[in-house]
Amino acid sequence: MSEPRDHKRPEPRPGAPSVTGDLEARIARAQAQRPAASAEAEQMRQGDMSGLSRGLRLGSEFVAAIIVGAGLGYIIDMFLPTRPWAMVVLLLLGFAAGVLNVVRATKQMNAATAVPPDTPAQRDDED
Repeated sequence: MSEPRDHKRPEPRPGAPSVTGDLEARIARAQAQRPAASAEAEQMRQGDMSGLSRGLRLGSEFVAAIIVGAGLGYIIDMFLPTRPWAMVVLLLLGFAAGVLNVVRATKQMNAATAVPPDTPAQRDDED
């Protein structure tokens, strides 16, 4: 191996705090502050979904159910002599499952952002 280049290291001054002691204190302070900051960020992330994230979630659940249904139907059609019918039936079943998943997810999202009960009702055009 090669020799280290830095042969002369500065001598610590008497009475001066060590560099690593200061670093240890800063790390301890940062770690003490981190759980509180990450808990607040997690709470904001869970409670506040943007419109784009809601749309992507609902769209992906819908498309995934249709693809799974069509894929299972295609696999069944490969092994049984029911050439297009298993795929057609399971594609329609996947469509129905996708609609059901979207309804459930929308209900869950609406419950998470429900209006507090003490909010006064606002009149609409029909009142």
